[in-house]
Amino acid sequence: MKTNLLVSVLLTGALLSCKKTDDTAPVADSKYQEEGYVMASISQTSASNTFYAGYFPTLPSGNIDLTSKSSYSSFYPSAVWKNYMFGQPLVSDKKLSKQAIVKATGAVEEVASIPLVDFLSRVIIINDQLGVYSTGGNRALFMFNPTTMESLGQIDMTSAQNFPDNETNIYAYLAYRPNDNRLFAALYTNSSKTGQFYDAQNVYVEVINLTTKKWEKTAIYEQATYPATRGSENSIVDESGNVFIITQGQYGLDGQLGPNAAKRSKPQILKIPAGSTDFDKTYSFNPVTAAGLPNLMFQLVLGGVYDANGVAYACISGQQDSARLLELISKLATNTITATEYQELSNLAFYDANQRWAKLDLNAKTATFIQDIPLTAGYAYPITCKYDGKIYMPVYNSSLKLNGIYSYDPSASKSTALNTVTAGGLITHFYKLAK
Repeated sequence: MKTNLLVSVLLTGALLSCKKTDDTAPVADSKYQEEGYVMASISQTSASNTFYAGYFPTLPSGNIDLTSKSSYSSFYPSAVWKNYMFGQPLVSDKKLSKQAIVKATGAVEEVASIPLVDFLSRVIIINDQLGVYSTGGNRALFMFNPTTMESLGQIDMTSAQNFPDNETNIYAYLAYRPNDNRLFAALYTNSSKTGQFYDAQNVYVEVINLTTKKWEKTAIYEQATYPATRGSENSIVDESGNVFIITQGQYGLDGQLGPNAAKRSKPQILKIPAGSTDFDKTYSFNPVTAAGLPNLMFQLVLGGVYDANGVAYACISGQQDSARLLELISKLATNTITATEYQELSNLAFYDANQRWAKLDLNAKTATFIQDIPLTAGYAYPITCKYDGKIYMPVYNSSLKLNGIYSYDPSASKSTALNTVTAGGLITHFYKLAK
């Protein structure tokens, strides 16, 4: 707000003055950091969550104590643009918050915000003048100016797919294709009356023309579910304009487990071809099966970032099921599992170090594990970033005492342990700021 006030004062002075402006006069120094890195974590207890976020002028390396940085009751950025972060506010509230790093303190500060009727869901920044965000309202999609934080109105989605019997119909994943200025919004629909997280048997992606600012159509892919995986913060769009949508399936919550589970219950990567606004019905890519693990009881595809030449990176199920996991699944199938055993089953399936980071060839439909990155409990917070030609991926493995970020250089096919978080919990975000 102080920055906006300063701009207003300077503008008023310029309008009232008859004196010619000196073009060589120095520009006022910004209050906020214009380059560097932000790394954040979450420390969880049964009573509460504490978030830590720290600023680093260069790549954060070595041992890092994030508890020495500022703490927050909430820290959920959804997008970064230049040296600003956009997402939920630092204190739980219904608004879109624009945040930056204060030079004097290194703390995150809210620069401006837009009040909302519902809680924020996702944000995507198109350019300096246009951003789009979704909320928890029914099929709610809005536009705004990320520079001025001016609201630019709501996109009319009344003709889009809707499931009125489900309480939740929101856009939990947004992808942008610059080739033809189109936005792709994947519908997440859910009913509290079922145990699964996605209550439809197909995937629905809405196509919005950002030139006309209008909804165009619904692209439908049958027998795929849940197009909003954990860590899916990046548009996966290749150089030609092929749009790839990662769908998670049902985590076995629909009773479909193992190699004989229905196709829709397993993870798949789908494709909307370049120049098209419909799915390629012949394209379906399951990276877990492609990596040689088709018989796993639970298959996971998490995170995801596009690199180049048809190659992306994601965290996927990475080893055979343990004997204990299979034993507990057998008890679940015969309805003899106890509450304690069910919790153990959940921890083994999702929060044990069972996943690996993998290189995905989206054209050849192959998946190759990155062997010099250890197994990770990737389900927790599977962020994936690409900065300066390198891929950054977190690894959490309690058995190996690993909790930090690895960097992977695709040109050398080599990984390096970048840092270790010694205090502050699990890594949730890693951003590069660049004015």
